[in-house]
Amino acid sequence: MSVATFLSLLGWIVTGAIAGYLASLMLRTEREGCFLNIALGIAGAFVGGFVVSNFLPNLFNLFGTGPVAGFFNTIMHAIIGAVILLVIAELVLPGRQLGVRGERKSRRRRRR
Repeated sequence: MSVATFLSLLGWIVTGAIAGYLASLMLRTEREGCFLNIALGIAGAFVGGFVVSNFLPNLFNLFGTGPVAGFFNTIMHAIIGAVILLVIAELVLPGRQLGVRGERKSRRRRRR
């Protein structure tokens, strides 16, 4: 494996982790893990890139052009795609993906 391939793969993982984590924070998911966030962010990058390029072309270069702006554009597209994937997962499996907000089960016993 060449250094360029390794750095490209590392870039995908970092971008996926950031996007997946931010998407799970936005939708307040309760059981996301590190690897699931990375996978969600990487898949979200594909979905977000497709959606933005085909349906929201004004958001394609939201932060401008250049290497730093390109990184932020990529993260924004991946977040959009990850949110779309989380909403679709919630529609397919209701209550399992986003959890029940506001209700937490407590196993504490009441002392009298």
